[in-house]
Amino acid sequence: MLATPAPWESRVHKSVVVGQWIAFAIGLVSTLIIDGPEPLDFVAMAVAASYVVGSSLIPERWYRVRFGADAIPLIGAVTILVAMTLTGGPSSPYLLVSMGPPIFATIYGGIRSGLTTGILSGALLVLVTLADDRAIIDVAPGFALYLVFVLLVGVVRKLLEDIHGQARALAVEQESTTQRLKRLEEMHSALLKLSEDVSSGRLNPTEVGADTLDSILERFPGSAGKLAINGENGPVVLAARGIPDEDGRVYDLPLSTTNTDVGSLELTTAEPLSPGDLSEAAAMIHPVAVAFANLRLLQDIVGSAVAEERTRLAREMHDEIGPSLASLGLALDMTAMQQGAHPEVAADLQVLRSNVTKLVEDVRASVADLRNAPGPTLTARILQATSNLEGKPPLVVDIDERRPPRAAQIGDLTSILSEAARNAHQHSNASRVVVSGQVDRSFGTVSVVDDGNGFDPDYEPDGHYGLVGMRERASKIGATIKFESKIGVGTAVTVEWGSR
Repeated sequence: MLATPAPWESRVHKSVVVGQWIAFAIGLVSTLIIDGPEPLDFVAMAVAASYVVGSSLIPERWYRVRFGADAIPLIGAVTILVAMTLTGGPSSPYLLVSMGPPIFATIYGGIRSGLTTGILSGALLVLVTLADDRAIIDVAPGFALYLVFVLLVGVVRKLLEDIHGQARALAVEQESTTQRLKRLEEMHSALLKLSEDVSSGRLNPTEVGADTLDSILERFPGSAGKLAINGENGPVVLAARGIPDEDGRVYDLPLSTTNTDVGSLELTTAEPLSPGDLSEAAAMIHPVAVAFANLRLLQDIVGSAVAEERTRLAREMHDEIGPSLASLGLALDMTAMQQGAHPEVAADLQVLRSNVTKLVEDVRASVADLRNAPGPTLTARILQATSNLEGKPPLVVDIDERRPPRAAQIGDLTSILSEAARNAHQHSNASRVVVSGQVDRSFGTVSVVDDGNGFDPDYEPDGHYGLVGMRERASKIGATIKFESKIGVGTAVTVEWGSR
């Protein structure tokens, strides 16, 4: 198996190859010019050249295979020793070239491998010297050179390894610091968004939940999520986004502060998340948990006062503004009746009368809103109404609900959409039923879509009044309902109300 190369190895390897060529050139000059060549010198020259060329051409990765750092230098040491034996042994002009194998062993195998190769080279040189009836002291300079070069390269190798290790540790620390800074930036963005919501007067759980969920799903593309807070009767879903992957991984991330369990985020991803990703998601929702805890505390403190103020405003609007508008409408009717000779004026007065009538209806709706305390969102109501639907097809609620519908409308909207979802689940034989759309207070458009059997919307069998009831409820709250269906393709039930 190949070892992971250090970045300095290649540079040192090339330096040693260049050094061998220089040592070989010095040996050639010494043989050909200074001492004068003999027949055996040419053989030694060829052997030394084959070693230098071979060590230059051998790929660096060969040294990193198992036993490569020991076997290759050993073969090189034996080869160059042959050239030295032919040219005087310890006094050979190729003595410096023989330093190459121990150095290569030290570079790729460490100082122990280098010492082993150096000692073996020295031992072989001793044997050659003894066989040539020369004094063993003649080997001392060469032996000393082996040890000096091995120790020197070993120290340099250790120094380079330490530098490389420190650089790698710094790179890891830099990456970790970059990730922490990124998370801090995301937390800062979340807090900044909360600050903007406070400045614009939009700090409510639904807005905060929707914005938070959008930010998290933007960080993890292709994911789906559902954010809920703990209510008196159980979890209340504030926002749901995306269509969960049936084979995805589901993560339940708690929304909590130091001493308060606020709610939870259910995140479904196509691919598993790393511990770092989970930590990042937890960091993103922590400011929201703090905001929810503060909102709950604020609601507890001012809840009764707000309820009393809502009741007072509703009473004043009903007792004062309502009668005034009714009197204005009656005056316009009387004036219009007296303008028989001026039909243009009568038409203008009739337009004003229509506007007053619409204003009266708006006042009545506002009074109803004030009389009814804020309740669960439309998303939460639909999820609660369809919670008993088990088995296939799965029901997915994916509504972009910035603010819940008005209290005078939300009940009938829940009934219409829940009835459509139940019908699709029970009768469509679909693979999936999706409730999706956009809601923002007085405006909204929500569809219940399935890919099932389909039906003929114009055919209403006797004794079945589901579609009739849905149309009546939509008409009651001023909404429009549209049924689109094709046999074998699927069905889409769309409810729309208000205007932007």
